[in-house]
Amino acid sequence: MSKIAIITDSTCGLPREVIEREELIVIPCLVQAEGQVYKEGVDLTAEELFDRIYTSSTIATTSLPAGEDYTAAFEEVKRRGADQVIGIFVGSNLSGTFNGARLASQDHALQVELIDSGTTAMALGILVLEAVRIVKAGDPEEAAAQLRETAERTELYALLDTLEYIRRGGRIGRVGELIANVLNIKPVLRVARNSLDVVAGAQSQKGAELAHGHSTRGAADPRRRRDAHPHPRRSRRAGAVLVAAGRRTTRTDDRAGHRGGGGSCGSVGDWDGHHKE
Repeated sequence: MSKIAIITDSTCGLPREVIEREELIVIPCLVQAEGQVYKEGVDLTAEELFDRIYTSSTIATTSLPAGEDYTAAFEEVKRRGADQVIGIFVGSNLSGTFNGARLASQDHALQVELIDSGTTAMALGILVLEAVRIVKAGDPEEAAAQLRETAERTELYALLDTLEYIRRGGRIGRVGELIANVLNIKPVLRVARNSLDVVAGAQSQKGAELAHGHSTRGAADPRRRRDAHPHPRRSRRAGAVLVAAGRRTTRTDDRAGHRGGGGSCGSVGDWDGHHKE
């Protein structure tokens, strides 16, 4: 009987205990901060990165995983005795991580199905957990098709309380940030199907929350929504993230757009605006 291993990248932001419990293989993205290169989730946690961002005047940047980490992931699949792989990665228009996995998979004699999630952060994490559910349900042959269908209708919404980190990452200019701050504009961004769009905006946090809810209306059953209060250490510059996947919606606090540069790393509850490598 075939054994299936699930591979993803660290942008999914799943907690360590979930990764270990579900026996996921996570390829770490690289983070450059204050002259040092770190592997996300290995030698730099999300909270440590937040602290560095808030206390440093330099811009933290990201890039796709190192080639050796792709190799290590596929070797781990074989070490576990698996002969099939389902790989779910951050959107190919948001990062080069998916294409890196595609190239690396060609060097290994495994049956590999790679899914371009078209998204990142907690939305990717939810897709990974959906893959776990499908495989456990004993329907691996349909897993890839089901995951691609779910990815197609998965939308991640980010309500930004500040444009500082998007500006520092080069996504808007200083003038644009100043205008938004003076007018107190709180934009709502949507990441879906490998695109990033501004879908709403308001001149207050409360108004942005209303716009945030309006922009997601119809994307999911409101009875299935779960809201979380901002983490106390993030509340001053926190935004909100909501993932709508069909009729399933999850919301959490977030600090958005905080990483500049050429890659894309993130955590569940930690959305960033990404550049394509």
